[in-house]
Amino acid sequence: MLGALLVVGGVLVGLFLGGWLGLGVGAAVVILGYYFLVLGFGGQHAWLEIFQEFFNM
Repeated sequence: MLGALLVVGGVLVGLFLGGWLGLGVGAAVVILGYYFLVLGFGGQHAWLEIFQEFFNM
């Protein structure tokens, strides 16, 4: 639940701030939200597996 709220909050904060600052802050909050989402669904090692798959492409 926290991850989903962070993702939505990151998008909204990024749009509210606008510009490069909004992009940077929004991206950081969204990445943190995705981390909590993956952790909640896949357990402790899910983030590592997704990270490895991303860079193996």
